[in-house]
Amino acid sequence: MSEKDSELVTIGKSASNGISRRKFLQILGASSAAGVAGCARDQAQKVFPFVRGEEDQIPGVSVWYRSTCRECSAGCGIQVRTREGRAVKIEGNPEHPVNHGGLCGLGQAALQALYDPDRVRQPLAREGGSNLEPQFKPISWDEAYARVAAALKANNKKVLITGEETGALDELAQSFSKAFGAEKISFDALQPVALAKASEQVYGSYGIPRYDFEKAQVIVNFGADFLETFVSPCEYARGWAKSRKSGNPAKFIHVEPRLSLTGANADLWLNAKPGSEASVAWALVKFLLEAGRGNSLRDEVRQSLSSLLRDVSIDAAAEESGISADKILRAGHELKSADASLVLAGGTAAATANPMSLQVATATLNLILGNVGKTVLVGSMRKPQTSLARFSTAIASMKKGEVGLVMMHGANPQFNLPAELGFQYALAQVRAGDPKGKPGLIVSFSSSLDESAMLADIILPSHHSLESWGDSRPYAGVHGLVQPVMTPVFDTRAFGDMLIKLAAMAGQSSVAGGAEDFLGYLKASWKKVHAASGSSADFQRFWLESVERGGYFVAEEGDSSKLSTSTDAYKPVKAMAKVGSGFGDQDLVLYPYASVKTFDGRAANRPWLQELPDPITSYVWDAWAEMHPATAAQRGIAEGDVVQVRNKNGELSLAVHISDYVHRDVVAVPLGQGHQAYGRFAKTVGYGNASAMLNLSANAEAIAYVGAAVDVVRGRGRSSLVKTQGSDSQHGREIARTAFVQAGAAHGEEHGAGHAGHHEPKQMYVQREHPIYEWGLAVDLSACTGCGACVVACYAENNIAVVGKEICSQGREMSWLRIDRYFEGPAEELQVSFQPMMCQHCHNAPCEPVCPVFATYHNEEGLNAMAYNRCVGTRYCSNNCTYKVRRFNFFEVDVPEPVSWQFNPDVTKRSMGVMEKCTFCLQRINEAKDHAKDEGRIVRDGEVQPACVQGCPTQALVFGNMKDPESKVSRWAESHRAYKILDHHINTQPAVSYLERVKHKL
Repeated sequence: MSEKDSELVTIGKSASNGISRRKFLQILGASSAAGVAGCARDQAQKVFPFVRGEEDQIPGVSVWYRSTCRECSAGCGIQVRTREGRAVKIEGNPEHPVNHGGLCGLGQAALQALYDPDRVRQPLAREGGSNLEPQFKPISWDEAYARVAAALKANNKKVLITGEETGALDELAQSFSKAFGAEKISFDALQPVALAKASEQVYGSYGIPRYDFEKAQVIVNFGADFLETFVSPCEYARGWAKSRKSGNPAKFIHVEPRLSLTGANADLWLNAKPGSEASVAWALVKFLLEAGRGNSLRDEVRQSLSSLLRDVSIDAAAEESGISADKILRAGHELKSADASLVLAGGTAAATANPMSLQVATATLNLILGNVGKTVLVGSMRKPQTSLARFSTAIASMKKGEVGLVMMHGANPQFNLPAELGFQYALAQVRAGDPKGKPGLIVSFSSSLDESAMLADIILPSHHSLESWGDSRPYAGVHGLVQPVMTPVFDTRAFGDMLIKLAAMAGQSSVAGGAEDFLGYLKASWKKVHAASGSSADFQRFWLESVERGGYFVAEEGDSSKLSTSTDAYKPVKAMAKVGSGFGDQDLVLYPYASVKTFDGRAANRPWLQELPDPITSYVWDAWAEMHPATAAQRGIAEGDVVQVRNKNGELSLAVHISDYVHRDVVAVPLGQGHQAYGRFAKTVGYGNASAMLNLSANAEAIAYVGAAVDVVRGRGRSSLVKTQGSDSQHGREIARTAFVQAGAAHGEEHGAGHAGHHEPKQMYVQREHPIYEWGLAVDLSACTGCGACVVACYAENNIAVVGKEICSQGREMSWLRIDRYFEGPAEELQVSFQPMMCQHCHNAPCEPVCPVFATYHNEEGLNAMAYNRCVGTRYCSNNCTYKVRRFNFFEVDVPEPVSWQFNPDVTKRSMGVMEKCTFCLQRINEAKDHAKDEGRIVRDGEVQPACVQGCPTQALVFGNMKDPESKVSRWAESHRAYKILDHHINTQPAVSYLERVKHKL
């Protein structure tokens, strides 16, 4: 076994000194297991009585705190479950207007950042070593503050680099920077800055519009991964799912050179040549203008567009993009005939050297189609502050020795910036000092030793967002609050408190406006919110109500009639700008893409996400290079070969994944892997950083992810890629069913075509009665996007072990819930199905009669239950499971401290030799039953939500009592779209119903 997996799994014996499994079975075979010594763990413990207690803590009862997720800039509301002072589960806040209770896998995995065993636990100072392998020593907070305060007093240039912040913390950082003459730079690698600038040119207001997917009848998307990482994926996925579940689902056309998760959910995927998307968009603009749309445009704007589009045509766009003219025309006709539509662009496909061309084209399409004010809301926009151009200028000053102090918080530019920018060299010049020889200082406020923190001289570790006060104001009307849900795990400080303390020590006490700490500063800022709210309550009451609710929210949408389109918007745009011109015949275009697993690298140290299978490739714990079969064959490369992807900026050593779902000119690589620091889990996935290989564009406001030419040559050896998906095809078994909406037909009218529909098989025996409860679950495949949020929620709720890459390669992953993904049809007519697969809790369960010790059985509430302490590990049940959803503990899994602090105390930690599986979150069922019993009633519909149901951003899953005909799960199970997997073949009678996916055939 590799060294990296040894930190996750203990193999060969139990972590306790108790009886071995072999000895136990020997004794069991001879007589009885009763009375055998050593079966339990004998860990030494000190037990202290909970004598005094606390007013807000009842032992064994959860306390919930509402807050705001800070893992990205979306600003989703969360509620955090704590037990005895420990945060154990993060869920979405159902009252928050951004996410309405859903939460992506990254947000739920924030607990693993809180309890990261590699977090910086106290202030550190560089003692020696190289830039790549520095040596740090612990220092006191007083000493660290003194050194930074002295640097602040110096008369030189200063730079403060932060992530994309909003609200009071951003105001404080701006005030702090102004007081010391520092340049404040915001940096988030995934911010669509070009989209915000295009909105300013076309709509007259800078910012990212809000998109109402629910109201759109037709969606045409140029690469924006709005179901994954684009701006606000939970918010967008919710709206998209509402449309797909409605009686008139939106038609969705996706244009991108690589099949992403968002593209896989489209009705039609158009495989465009990288960089050609702008040509397709401008061709659609010309088609719609000639078709009579856009009559509301001013004459001068129409004339400016006519001049710009003189040489644009559908045929020219088809030739450049590789998309047939018929399909481009099909998109144009769909947009022309829709009353409300939506066109957007983003993601890697829109991050070219000339991103404005595509973004201005899509904004113009929405203008022509009358979408502004309907599906494109410009009255309350997000306003990103990221500017790569400003950052580049600051880096140039650092290289000249003009900067004496650099401070970093909430960003990892060393990892995310192209190597060509020379950020590491710039920091070295800061440390070397100014022309007079006075050395500079580099300060990191990171709580993780990431690549940027490793370059620092002083590390002042900041609190995690779950330990801090703060707020989030993503767009007008949304004021989310961030509050600490537990005492700090380590000796860290809040970033806002550190700024106030440092300012006071450096003689600038006025920075915080008289506030002694950041909580005081935050309350002072919220007094303005209170005044603007018109509330009759005093501030203290308003504040406490806002904390309890998770923020203050009010509907606030500006008047779209005030938008202003200038002819100047089209002067800098080159409609036919090409990306990749000048590449040699043997060169490919590097296509790095963000994913739900790692985003831009910020999630790479979360083992839940590393072990979450990639939604398209199903690989875990790895990075890879996706290549088209024809491209690979031309270079003599086969599936699994190791290749070198290289250009002047660097090199990647990756295993090859051959895929029909990527353009021939592209080598696609997931972003966010290849860390040299950050933590033990991130460093297990090496092979190089794709961001470092990107090219710089003059005066660019954001990173150009498309445009770097690379050469790919076969290396030595074969890959060790681990794929958890069995077969990519259903082989005609109709496991994940799809129905197509026919022209003129109502939603699902053609249901039953190609399969036998509902079945009521005859039974040989009298079926078991369920007197009060018969728990069941239903899944709407039309709403499931395959994002994996439910999988992460299941990990968090049920203490499921993460076992590492090597154990996964043996087929011994422990996830109770998986997302099966199936490809059907050729790439030109591709249909992709995502299907959550958990224990089906069969009424005729094949696993039950084969268990020799009755460890698995069917209870009176319709659940296939497990008695863990009765299981002897024969694994007969797993062999007999039709759906392959049982997991056996081959190893004793040990986790480093304090990861175990996250464990749910309501769920048993399984040990080696025990079988486990989905329980429908039995602990939540029992809790709801206890509450109902106290009130003298039965459980109400919706009162029980298993972790997967609660966490789903699209509400694709429902759970409830099948005995209640009015329950939502009963109504879904009786839908004309409902079916049960393989039930009509083997009569297992699953308790899980699936609603077939409804799509348009375009």
